[in-house]
Parts: sequence; structure tokens; C-alpha cells
Amino acid sequence: MTPDLETLLTALYVKIDDEIRGTRWMGRPPLLSDSELLCLAVAQALLGFHSEARWLRFARKRLADLFPNLPQQSGYDKRLRAALPLVKRMIRELATDSDFWTDTVWITDSTPVPCGMSRPTVGHCPGRSARTSRGRFVSPQPVPVTTGQASAA
Repeated sequence: MTPDLETLLTALYVKIDDEIRGTRWMGRPPLLSDSELLCLAVAQALLGFHSEARWLRFARKRLADLFPNLPQQSGYDKRLRAALPLVKRMIRELATDSDFWTDTVWITDSTPVPCGMSRPTVGHCPGRSARTSRGRFVSPQPVPVTTGQASAA
């Protein structure tokens, strides 16, 4: 593990642990704390792992010294789904700490969305003239950029 990754994960864990303040478990606490679980989930997103199985394999190999009590894939998935409100709260907390939160220019995702995958839905697809190489319709949209004052959410 690189020192930069270790530093990032340590700082991320401290930030998350300070924000959570307490436990949401009754009875015997789990081996992997909520702070560790959220730190792993954020690190998974930051490092670009889309597969939980690959992420846990990587974490067991490279992050075992920081997270010695990693659950199996099914346990990780169950805990992560149960912690969804906490994940949402931490995403918002981490976003408000960044400089981009108060920026007046917002760039949103404009990934083409496949539509018209079945005959009945082809007629409902906006921008039906755009076809991909596989014959699917996509909704072509320009990259929306919002300028001006950002409203407080």
C-alpha cells in the first residue's frame, strides 16, 4: 500500500468517525464499525472499483493492516445497504467540505441513457433519431452547465 493511500484512508476515517459520533447498533457491536464501513465504501468509489468482489479482494490484499475485520461479500453488501442513510449523510458532509459546494458553476452528468429497449417503449424515446451501433436509441443531450447563483439546498 502506498503512503498516500494510507494517509487518505486515515484522514477519511477520522473525518467520518468525527461526523458519525456514536453507534446505531443495539446489542453486540459488529467487528467492522460503521466508520470503517463508510470509509471502505468511499474508498471503493474513489478508487473506481465497480465490483464489490474485486474491491474486497483488493482490500484484503492491500488494506488488511488498516481494516483487519473485513466481512465477506454478502456481509459487506448487507451492512452497506443497511447503512444507506448514513452513506447519504456522509456524502453530503464530504461534499459540503469541498470548495465546489459553494461554486456558482455546476456541471451535471449527461451520460446518454439507453431507451427503446423493447418495441412498446421505442415510441416513448425522445430523440429517436440517434442510434448506437447496437441499434438502441439513446437520448442525445448536450452537457448542461448552470451558471449564476447556486441556491442553497
